[in-house]
Amino acid sequence: MRNIPAFALLVIIFFTPGAPVSGQSSGGQSSGREREYVFSIAPRFGLLYGHAEEIVYPTNTKGTYLSQLLWNMKPLFYYGFTADIARGDTMEKWGWFSGLSCKFGIPQISGIHENRDWMSYVDSDLTHFSSHDNLTRELFFFDFSAGLSFPVKKLLWVKAFGNVSYGHFSFSGLDGYGRYARIRNGDYDSINNSPQEYDYSGKVINYTQEWIILSPGFSAGARFLKNFSFEFSFLISPFIYCADLDEHLTTGTQYRDYMGWGLYLEPRVLLSWAPLAWLDVSLETGWRYISGTRGETYSRPLGKGNYAGGSSEAGAGLSLLDAGLFFKFRL
Repeated sequence: MRNIPAFALLVIIFFTPGAPVSGQSSGGQSSGREREYVFSIAPRFGLLYGHAEEIVYPTNTKGTYLSQLLWNMKPLFYYGFTADIARGDTMEKWGWFSGLSCKFGIPQISGIHENRDWMSYVDSDLTHFSSHDNLTRELFFFDFSAGLSFPVKKLLWVKAFGNVSYGHFSFSGLDGYGRYARIRNGDYDSINNSPQEYDYSGKVINYTQEWIILSPGFSAGARFLKNFSFEFSFLISPFIYCADLDEHLTTGTQYRDYMGWGLYLEPRVLLSWAPLAWLDVSLETGWRYISGTRGETYSRPLGKGNYAGGSSEAGAGLSLLDAGLFFKFRL
């Protein structure tokens, strides 16, 4: 993971055609000799607030889900960088742009992991619940975009672009407790009627998600008060792929799921201030939301033998608010 930032920077430099660089700032200040395009790099810091979701759909039980596992990040702090090349002055005329964003989560206890099951054949009542500390071991987002920008009557600019996103999460559930309904008369009793209760110590479960998303997007922005700018962007796509690995250490069972399609949404708002011709200070907030993925699930004893297909269908989701601060240096 430590080599990824340097590699990602080389990727954007390699895949963006060489062009003269501009000294024009987003606030419209000139740095002297005008150059058509500007390359920028920005360290960034921020936090994520939300959860990753693992779902197993039922076949003949009565609940909406057979199982739902929520891995909370409330909050999770991260660091990273962005790098881009674009017209020095987007209000002058149309041009192309490309950009790279990388974010790395800081390993930490980031909230609670919750595990719920609805395993009754006669009703949709909850039958199993457990709660554990959620250790986020790894988090990485990589986003690459490229497109065209167009000024509109010197008042604002609009952009159309394509985006490729890769995301990686790795969690562990630690300690905690569980409450499980008892079986009476061949089915599960109410979880509130003398349930079996357990306390857990140490690592209970591991979970990993990998996401790949292809998406079109658009944005619109404008300047105000000379040195300030505002931009809104939006991405939407059904082109989603997710693979996950779920290791239940207490039962000795391992699951692999391969899922696709669904709905991906990501609105973002960016507010920037350009105090100097070569510097922008920006605040950005956004929401990454994924739902509706479906696919095959496979299981085996933990670390042993071949995976076998089950009778249930898997799903995965994501809901993350993202707030970040970054300092963009035009080179």
